[in-house]
This record gives sequence, structure tokens and C-alpha cells, in this order.
Amino acid sequence: MDICVMVVPYDSGVYGARMGRGPKQLFESGLQALLTLLGHKVTVEEIRVSASHTAEIATAFELCRLVASRVHECLKADIFPILLSGNCNTAIGAIAGCGSQNTGVAWFDAHGESTTPETTQSGFLDGMGISVLTGQCWRRLAQNIPNFSPVPGQHVLLIGARDIEPDEVELLARVGVHRVTELDELRSKTKALSNHVSGVYLHLDLDVLDPKDAIANQWSTPGGFSIENLQRAIEHIRKQAPIKGFGIASYDPDCDPDQKALKAACSAAESILGYGREQRPHPQ
Repeated sequence: MDICVMVVPYDSGVYGARMGRGPKQLFESGLQALLTLLGHKVTVEEIRVSASHTAEIATAFELCRLVASRVHECLKADIFPILLSGNCNTAIGAIAGCGSQNTGVAWFDAHGESTTPETTQSGFLDGMGISVLTGQCWRRLAQNIPNFSPVPGQHVLLIGARDIEPDEVELLARVGVHRVTELDELRSKTKALSNHVSGVYLHLDLDVLDPKDAIANQWSTPGGFSIENLQRAIEHIRKQAPIKGFGIASYDPDCDPDQKALKAACSAAESILGYGREQRPHPQ
């Protein structure tokens, strides 16, 4: 198939530092060769903000706007979008580009990603991705993302999360996000979700992996998925619902000297793209 890889090398508004180095490394040291081997036609684009002085919040939402427009264009042209980003919150733009109201979200992450400006203890904007996605905070900025509307919580599967603050537990339950930890549960939840959406966007924060298998960033938390079970989980989703797009985030090369996390990312991509897709969904 035709594939567009979007490289978004920012971490907390800073270009090319820490996890902002991850997207290029993922592509140049792994995914580029894999996608060529699989026979796909690949173009790669770097997404950059216009401002020379970047402020974290403004940068995060500008990146979402740029990604949303590009993903929408790709799907209209029957091009499969892959997003490689330093931060998880850039996935909001990709999901908007897929069509928020009719897109399910399979969000792999060690963390709850559902703090808000009122509940965060760290002040880390990138811990608010699901809160923004479901319309619980930053609503004025989010409404300027092309094709964005809040995703119903029932359309979101949070997979593999185990480091979740009490306020996040409350928010996730209130908005109806499904928390999934077991493969059998994932299969049934994805099948049920597929009845209400036209396809799924799959977001992978590599810290969903157990650090015994691979360490992708400084927030890796014990008790995560093995690489083999991550592959199985992705294959369950692929078999139950069309995958509209795919993203990998939060990869810091400095935390992965043995490149185990990079290899896991390639294995995850192969679980999606190593098979022909019977249906190529368009944005709704």
C-alpha cells in the first residue's frame, strides 16, 4: 500500500531533544527498512511548527492541527498514515484527521494519560492526551484542530495502563473509557467497539512494554506487556476492526542503548502492515 510517515520530532515543545529524537531514530534505524522489505511505497514528511520560539502548549496544539490536516488528506488519497511523535498528545491530531466521531481509539500506554490542568501533579502536558481527546480539558484550543470533536469515552480502549493516579481513575470511569489489561478482554472489547465505529486508530506509547523486555523512556513502569503479547494484542485489534492509522510515541533513544524498544516498535508495525488490508477506510 501507499504509506505516509509523519515525523514529529518534538518533546514538550522542544525540537529534537529527548523523546523528540525518537521519531527520526525509529524511522531511519528500523521502520524505513521494514516498510521497504514489506513492499510498501513510502513517503516521509517532517512536521514542524512555524514559530522560531516554541511555547509548549501552543506548539502541542499547532502540531495537532498540522497532523490532523495531513492525515485527513492521506486517507482521502487512500494513503495509510503512520505518525512518529515525541509526545503522545500529537495523536489527538491524527485521530481528528481520521474523523473523531466515527473512529475508535486503541491507546497502548503504561499511564492513564488523563490528568487535567486542575489535577496534574507534574504539570506535564503530555499526561493529558485522553483528557483532551474526550473533551475534558483544553477545549478552546482543541476545537481549532481540523475535524476534531470530542471522542466518546466508550470509543476509547486504554490498554496496558498500570500507573494511574486516583484523579485519572475517576475521570476515565466518568467518561466511559474502557481499561483493558488482558488479551481475551481486548478481543471482546475491540469486537464490540467495531460495531460503533468505521475503524480504529492505534496509538502505541512504547512504555506499555515491561521494562524487563525493553525500556523506551524514563517512565517505563514494571508489569507491562511482553513484546510477544504486544504483537498478539495488535493482531487481535487488526482482526476485529479496520485500522485507519497507526502512531508510535514517547521513544527516547538514550534509554534504549540495546535497541530492544526500537525492535519492538518494528515488530508492532509488522503486526499491522505485514498483512494485506481488505478495507481501506476513509475519514468520516
